[in-house]
Amino acid sequence: MFLFPVIYIASFIYGAYLLLRKDIRGFPVFVVGGLPIYIQALSVTHLYGFASIIPLLQGCKEIIAIGSLSMVVFTLERRPKWHSVDQWMLVFLGITFLYLLLPIGPYPFMSRLLAFKALSMFPLIYFAGRFCKAADINLNHLFSWICIVTITAAVVLIFVEWIPYEHLHTKTGFMDFHVQFFNAEQSGNYGLFWTFETETGFKRFGSIFSSPLELAASTVLTLSVLLALAGDRFMHFRFTDLYTASLLATLTCILLAVSRASMINYFILFYCFAHLTRQKKLVHFFHLAFIAVVLLLIFVVKGDILSFVVDTLRFQNASSIGHVLEWMNGLQAMAAHPFGMGLGSSGRVAMETNDNIGGENQLIIIGVQTGIPVLLVYVFIYFLLLQTGFRNLGKARGKKRRLIMAVIFLKIGMLIPLLTSYIDSFNYITYTINFLSGLMINVIMYREENEQEIPNDVEAVSIK
Repeated sequence: MFLFPVIYIASFIYGAYLLLRKDIRGFPVFVVGGLPIYIQALSVTHLYGFASIIPLLQGCKEIIAIGSLSMVVFTLERRPKWHSVDQWMLVFLGITFLYLLLPIGPYPFMSRLLAFKALSMFPLIYFAGRFCKAADINLNHLFSWICIVTITAAVVLIFVEWIPYEHLHTKTGFMDFHVQFFNAEQSGNYGLFWTFETETGFKRFGSIFSSPLELAASTVLTLSVLLALAGDRFMHFRFTDLYTASLLATLTCILLAVSRASMINYFILFYCFAHLTRQKKLVHFFHLAFIAVVLLLIFVVKGDILSFVVDTLRFQNASSIGHVLEWMNGLQAMAAHPFGMGLGSSGRVAMETNDNIGGENQLIIIGVQTGIPVLLVYVFIYFLLLQTGFRNLGKARGKKRRLIMAVIFLKIGMLIPLLTSYIDSFNYITYTINFLSGLMINVIMYREENEQEIPNDVEAVSIK
């Protein structure tokens, strides 16, 4: 168990060392090396009796994010040309900063600061990718690291959790850590939270991640990367041992995490990929596969599994009903307070005081705290990134095309989880997606700033 905090601290030290040397690679080194095991590292640290240093470990991710942005800004060689995404990011950051300063809502300044950090860290991460030297990021290396994380998670999932049928989190001090630091209460039948099991009692596993939900979301991240690597040649793509193992690992993780939202989006990604790359054989294959699954459910699958699927589709199981009730509470709060109830009214701070409103939907969490206008800005940014990606995909080539495809798939892949979970609490997912989003706008603007298409032999200079 000691490996969790050791790896986390080592990735932070090495990442910080690279940043001090003005090397932006320090950011992805920490994000991919440390953030997947973030909660496990904190839990084990608490388990070993070092609770006093946990606030320092919690602050490592903000230090890396702010340090990366600072290094990037101070090493800019010329004044950048602003993209519309940049401007809307600043609007979101500016408005939420006002909510931090103004005494809106029942929470004191320090609580609002925690809520602001959770809500508005993503623009800072985005700008770190947006203004860094893209030539310093080796996209193949970064994507390979992401694949290795998923393979590692699958190995731990199979041999440490599934075969012995035990949650890893019961051995890392996960629950004791949450009780002390987040005022959480144990629920469910396995000494953890309800999210670690289905309504039928089937265990859901989280592997090295904080929960089954984050594990499932991370598989969508890895699948997006794999589809981007395959590109238009999926049917003839030479899958290396790493990529093949990673693809199998994503399937293993998505099945044993039993996250319905991520599982649906997992297969939607394949379908969107087939249409985006105009591969008619894949489209027909998924049509046939969908029909086969429906027939399987009707004529073959029985018992708890069938009930689980049917109740999910009809929103009649406890989890689905819980989502709906949370959504209704959040929507009612937004209707009563269209300009928000103040930072901390929903999300992490409110969860600690057991006074949370709409805590199972990323969009509602934003709307409850800062109001409908800020929520609309967030949604607009989300789809503006998608639109920008689609608009530039056709004329992109090589690594640039793979980056744009990865961001498009990531944005599509997170749509449903965005509605059923607090997605920004998954640090690994949030940091990776927003950094890649900034990097995408970075390489797109490179061409526009130079007023010419990047030649194939120069493209490797903009992004490796």
